[in-house]
Amino acid sequence: MKLRSPKVPAPDRPSAASAPESVSATVLFADICGSSRLFEDYGDWQARQIESRVLDTLKEKTGEFDGTVIKTIGDEIMSRFPDAERAVNAACEMHRALRDDLSLLDFNIAVKIGLQHGPLLVEPDDLFGDAVNVAARMVSLARADQIITTLDTTRRLPDELQQMTRSLGLSRVRGRRREVEIVEMIWQEPGTVTQLVGPGPQKELRQSLCSRLLLAYRGTRFEVRDDSPPFTIGRGDRNLLVVDQEQVSRYHADIHFRQGRFILVDGSTNGTYLRLDNGERFFVQREEFVLHDQGDISLGEAVRDGDPCLIRFECLAA
Repeated sequence: MKLRSPKVPAPDRPSAASAPESVSATVLFADICGSSRLFEDYGDWQARQIESRVLDTLKEKTGEFDGTVIKTIGDEIMSRFPDAERAVNAACEMHRALRDDLSLLDFNIAVKIGLQHGPLLVEPDDLFGDAVNVAARMVSLARADQIITTLDTTRRLPDELQQMTRSLGLSRVRGRRREVEIVEMIWQEPGTVTQLVGPGPQKELRQSLCSRLLLAYRGTRFEVRDDSPPFTIGRGDRNLLVVDQEQVSRYHADIHFRQGRFILVDGSTNGTYLRLDNGERFFVQREEFVLHDQGDISLGEAVRDGDPCLIRFECLAA
């Protein structure tokens, strides 16, 4: 008697409706920096309101540049854009919108953004593929107020956006055999910092003139005079002011006296943030800034109230 083999049901094939779609697109991750601090400082309800406002802004800018929000993961969003140009423009506008939102001014909110263009598998509420892994790595490398991507992605940008890039060197990415060249997109508008250096009304000029600069850091006070050598600040132990923090460059910034003013010259990777006592805020990266009045300096990250690593400065008029 011949035995028949039992019939094994064929595996279900995914229907056309459920099969992932294969596309070439740009993945963007935007992450709120220090969100846990918000909950510690302001309590659950207010922190959640702040977080929701930031996420709403990120989603709004995604839509303005033809992007699609795929999902929200806690304090982070994942979005998809048709191309790198629209993704980069959206990322720049996300930073600018948050910077200009007066309702968020007192909370020192910052986001960091990573993005990558490449082939993707798209499902209704998720994305898969190498570009997702690389974009996730980019946002993990980013600091507050940064947009980080790869050289491959920036090559897809128009010339005017390619001119807004700065190489940060090579880094390893999961799934890639070779190191990837990391690139930062510079989103701050040209001249927003250096405008203070240029000539202005004589009254403003006189107010910026000073002969002594007082600095205070973790209980230690420094005095810089008009005849002092350049005052160096950074993580390296040869600096006059050593700030041993991960986000601080080895030689982060110098302060020089020139033509009646103290000039902060940034040469760092992550930039220098300043907040004057009148509420004005500035970001300096590989540029110069005329120190005036008094306020706080933060190296490599946005100024936060109560941060023990803030450098307090005060200019004393001549």
